[in-house]
Amino acid sequence: GVVLDLIPYIQLTLGPLVTLLGVLFLVQTFRIRFVFTEKDFELKMGNMEDTGDNIVVGGANKWSYDSFVNYEFFPKGWQDSPQGPILVYFKETQTPSDKWDEGPGERANSEEAIANGAVPGQVHFFPALCNAKQIEAEFERRGCAKL
Repeated sequence: GVVLDLIPYIQLTLGPLVTLLGVLFLVQTFRIRFVFTEKDFELKMGNMEDTGDNIVVGGANKWSYDSFVNYEFFPKGWQDSPQGPILVYFKETQTPSDKWDEGPGERANSEEAIANGAVPGQVHFFPALCNAKQIEAEFERRGCAKL
């Protein structure tokens, strides 16, 4: 039928996009590192140099554990599954509050979200290009807040 006739076109459009995304994730896997220091969670270059300012809100890519107000893995519970989660999320209050509503923070800090139990802060997402169980264990070990 008509659906089967569309398969080659879907492959030719989605295939290259998925391939490019995979290449990007592969490059980032070798290029960046998530580092847990005694006091902070940091994003570093593979050679352990600073990454420079955050491209969305400015400031260093370094957050103290006591500034965390939540963290989660998406889809929830997948850190225990063989394929692992797709995204890691955390929210912190160290970034100046005038930046909290930029990007996904606008929805995460809305009146509705706060009324439903969310805590205000700056939202961060990153692809789970790491051992999610290890990151979760480190967040727990460092006393990062979780709703």
